[in-house]
Amino acid sequence: MRLRLRSKMGLVGTVERRLFDKNGNPKKMFADNFVWRILKRFFNVDVQIPFLTGFWTYGVIRRNLVPTVGKAAVADQVGGTTTSPTTAIAIGIGVTGAAAGDTTLESEITTNGGERGAASVTNQTTTTAGDTERWIKTFSFTGTFAVTEEGLLDNNAAGGVLLARQVFSAVNVVNEDSLQITHNVQVTT
Repeated sequence: MRLRLRSKMGLVGTVERRLFDKNGNPKKMFADNFVWRILKRFFNVDVQIPFLTGFWTYGVIRRNLVPTVGKAAVADQVGGTTTSPTTAIAIGIGVTGAAAGDTTLESEITTNGGERGAASVTNQTTTTAGDTERWIKTFSFTGTFAVTEEGLLDNNAAGGVLLARQVFSAVNVVNEDSLQITHNVQVTT
């Protein structure tokens, strides 16, 4: 008789976006759906048609992708073979969908309040005690952008290892807007 033992660990990441005007009032954003993602992937178009390709809301929550380098970064953290914790959130204007081979954002914003920076990192409980890490960063803009991507990195400056990335329907920000990103990564079995 053979005894087989299996242990499987997974990562589930979600990103919540909230947009505010200069007075702190919430602004609606377009939350895309699977039809939008199909149109984006195969035709590279960002069509925002309510009820067909998504809906307007004050907060958008979507799953993200953990690329191959992100999986390696997590393994390094678990094994203690790195001293570079993931602490930064970056945003960008890239439009190519997230893929396993990603190592950076496609087109990271580096000016006018959209620069990568340290996030507030805390441990949370989702299913079991302490199974989720949460990063929160608020970007305060002094310019105008159509933000379309977000990622977690281990470095507050240029470069670094990309732990997770997400591409989404454009979030149009103007001078004095602020965009709050809350990124959760849950360890699952």
